[in-house]
This record gives sequence, C-alpha cells and structure tokens, in this order.
Amino acid sequence: METKTDKETYYKCRKCGDEIYWNTRKQMTWCKCKTIAVDGCEFYVRLTGDEKNFKEIQK
Repeated sequence: METKTDKETYYKCRKCGDEIYWNTRKQMTWCKCKTIAVDGCEFYVRLTGDEKNFKEIQK
C-alpha cells in the first residue's frame, strides 16, 4: 500500500523570489524585499501585499 503525502503550500514573491510556507505559526513572515507577508496557522492564512506580487505554489 502506498503512502500519500499532501503537497505543502508556499507563497512566492514575484519580485525577490522568496518562498514562505503557509503555516508560520501565527508569526507575520515577510519576504526579503518586504513586498508580501504571510501569517498563518492550522485555522487560517492571512496574506499581506498586492495579489499581483505573489503566487501560490504547491511542493
């Protein structure tokens, strides 16, 4: 029987290329250029910044 692993969600800044994991344990985490920030836990994800400056990626 195969074990399935869920893909992990990251948010990538389109300006500096930083990738931030969605679960930041309720700590606002900024990219290097301070264009986007992610604040998340098991119950929510809050994104700061313009939508055109980040993209959601699955790994």
